[in-house]
Amino acid sequence: MDFLDQSADDAALALLAAEGDAGTLGRWKLETPAFVDLLEKSESPVLALRQFGVMCRRSGDQQRAIAAFLAALSLAPDEVWLWRDLAAAYQQMSRTALAVVCARKALAMDATHAATWLQYAILVDGMGPAERAEHAFLRALALDPGLTDASFGLGLLYLKTFRFEEAAVRLGDIVTRGDADAIVYVSLGNAQYTAARFAESAEAYARASEYAPLEGHSLRKFARARTFAAIIVGNIEQALADYPALAGAEIESLDQITRDGFSLFSAYGYPDAAVAVGEWRLSRDPDDPVQQYLNNAVAGKPIDEVPAAYVETYFDSFAAGFDDKLVGVLGYQVPRDLAGLVGGQRSTFSHMLDLGCGTGLAAEFLARLGDRLVGVDLSAQMLAQAAKRGTYHALTKCEAVDFLDSQPGAFDLVFAADLLIYFGRLDELIAAVARATVQGGIFAASIESARERDFEVLPSGRFAQAEAYLAALTAPHFEIVEQKPTVLRLEAGVAVKGVLFVLRRR
Repeated sequence: MDFLDQSADDAALALLAAEGDAGTLGRWKLETPAFVDLLEKSESPVLALRQFGVMCRRSGDQQRAIAAFLAALSLAPDEVWLWRDLAAAYQQMSRTALAVVCARKALAMDATHAATWLQYAILVDGMGPAERAEHAFLRALALDPGLTDASFGLGLLYLKTFRFEEAAVRLGDIVTRGDADAIVYVSLGNAQYTAARFAESAEAYARASEYAPLEGHSLRKFARARTFAAIIVGNIEQALADYPALAGAEIESLDQITRDGFSLFSAYGYPDAAVAVGEWRLSRDPDDPVQQYLNNAVAGKPIDEVPAAYVETYFDSFAAGFDDKLVGVLGYQVPRDLAGLVGGQRSTFSHMLDLGCGTGLAAEFLARLGDRLVGVDLSAQMLAQAAKRGTYHALTKCEAVDFLDSQPGAFDLVFAADLLIYFGRLDELIAAVARATVQGGIFAASIESARERDFEVLPSGRFAQAEAYLAALTAPHFEIVEQKPTVLRLEAGVAVKGVLFVLRRR
């Protein structure tokens, strides 16, 4: 079976054998009246040992339960229910690795037992690739569609892996069957909220409140969901007026609520609601460069460049939590992957430029390719985070083209991970990169893929560009040596597609 790692399991089974004690049966006959009584009433020593182990488990003596099950297995190693019992005992002692081995052994002997698949899924959830736990939950449900704990576990797994719609479906199945409790309703409300199904989310939280009053995270999400649902149907003033009573002790500022609401509406395809919230925010702060630009982007106005004031203000505002959100939540690995492509073409560089370096996410990977690395960015706060890495030879606050124009022929690597998405028209930038790159030097960049035009502004405020557009602009100066489709990040639970380019200066 494809879930087995036979070599690892064999090693663990040898450990189990070593844990057994050949003298256990004899000692218990002499020292444990309860076991003697079971032995006299049972059909066999194996059955007596199993019953004794179950009795010990129920009384909380997991160590003796394990000894009993191991002793039984020494007499009957092919009894599948003993492996299941042993897995449960190890699980209760938090000896997860051994519990996994025992569950796998049981499944290898009998793959038709839904409860064992569920146990295995719970054990491996979080231990490695999510696909392994997903496979086990699905096998359990295929054998027993009414296994509520498997639907719940699968729903939580999908939540953790940002598959919000699928999480909502699985948790909704439990509600449909009439098996939901407060925890299921809260989890369903969370899944629907993160999938931007705000009216349904608010209803799920309301159902949870029938069991006990909402508080903390659940109350905050309920109030947000009810408010965002009202904004979507067109009554922003009333929705924001009603919000404080909904949130109660968990009230957040309207600035925070509308900022997050604008982002969610933009990402999940509610442009009218996003425009309404954006206009509300600008009516209170007309000079906000971030909101001015994003309003134009979400309204679909023609834009061919990102204003420097937007970039600087926007990135200054969340520099401190940038890495955790981008890498930990959105799965962003472009610096690592792009640097890997560069290293595949050339192993060392003498003067490297991290253009639009941000917090320095690329520094770790570029440092392997050379000693001299400089970084440039418009955001002072992002540069402050980059400086903490101690990797850059120099860090400069400057606009990208202006910096490049001040450094003719200075670099043998210009690295631009997720920089081009903040430029619409690329001709000026590409020409400046060419002037700053020595002959034979490398230019590495990522783009977000455009579907129709050479470049287009997205509701997020970023730009997408067509591969052919970048290829045409770079052709006079560079040759493409590698081009690789990739997933840039997650957005609204959906993979954002892009392309990594490695080019050599002619």
